[in-house]
Amino acid sequence: MVYAANTVYTVSYDSESHFQVLTQLWGSKWPQVLPFCLGNVALMLVVTFMDAHYGETYIEMTPQGHTFIAVVVSFLLISRVNTALGRYNQARTHLANMCRETRQLVQYAFVYTADREDDKAKEWRAELSYRALILLRAAMFVIDYPTTGRLASDIPGLEETEIMYLKQARNRNTKGRSSRKINLSPRVIEMLDEAEKNMRVPIQISYLLKKTIHSQGKKLQKPMEYVLENKLMASVDGFLSGYYGMRQFMTTPVPFPLVQMSRTFLFAYVFTIPFAMVGDRSSVLAHCFVVFLLTFGFVGLELVAIEMDNPFGEDDNDFNNGALAEVACEDTYMTVADVDGAEWANKLRRRMYDPKSKTQSPPDEQSRLLVEDV
Repeated sequence: MVYAANTVYTVSYDSESHFQVLTQLWGSKWPQVLPFCLGNVALMLVVTFMDAHYGETYIEMTPQGHTFIAVVVSFLLISRVNTALGRYNQARTHLANMCRETRQLVQYAFVYTADREDDKAKEWRAELSYRALILLRAAMFVIDYPTTGRLASDIPGLEETEIMYLKQARNRNTKGRSSRKINLSPRVIEMLDEAEKNMRVPIQISYLLKKTIHSQGKKLQKPMEYVLENKLMASVDGFLSGYYGMRQFMTTPVPFPLVQMSRTFLFAYVFTIPFAMVGDRSSVLAHCFVVFLLTFGFVGLELVAIEMDNPFGEDDNDFNNGALAEVACEDTYMTVADVDGAEWANKLRRRMYDPKSKTQSPPDEQSRLLVEDV
């Protein structure tokens, strides 16, 4: 199966091409694992030299004991990789849920009220679309905060009402749990409190979005039935379920003792392979090949697990969550254009424009494309 670059939001490859899979450097761990392999091969050569000159006094490791350690290391490493892969898939699921519920919310709102064609109805739909997209963007900023350092309260597109509400919420005396970490320095406590306040921003914006949904009873000449309003509220709840899952993912890393123990066993095993191999009667070249291969396998899988532990950031295999969010925005613009016309869709696009974004084009250019497509 070919995973084309224009259909995925991480490293793409052709799984049917063995040559490409073996030689592709984009997303590969070869550059990171190669120094470990060469270092261990060098250690093998040193051990071989010392054994040849000081064989009687040189201490060797028994192959039987090393084999028992290999069983333990293999078990720990497999558990480590499975845990990392589970977290990787979990993060992708939460990300997909947030994008899906954003689309669903806007689509439901426009379908339920498409027969209201007055300006007040269009303004209500525009406000709902705007706050739904701002909520999605705020969640993406929270996810990217450890890498970019950009606060969700400073996202482009925020207007005066949202800015004032977030400032009021931020100025309240609400100390996070990190302030009780008495064994941390004041600087670390301040950074943790900042991160926790940043994580509250999407929750606060979701409250404004819910207020917008409920205001349909006053702003629409023919209000929706409350069962339909509850359907829109359920989409917001679905979004928050994905966001809370992502928040749990970000604040609950793999338990440190498990990582420490597995990595200790891993390095103890890998870098004692030369001492177990030195007593073998095979050639030095065969020893070096086995050491290189084992180091590549064990250390490489650990490096893969490390990268999958946090699939957000600048690494090749990280999710391009910003692009996923922009696709959801584009779908929203198309929905707005279908019901209220390209003019309202272009207004929404201009409100959401982020000049620092790498995935957005200038609003005027996008507006022309939208008008042509619709």
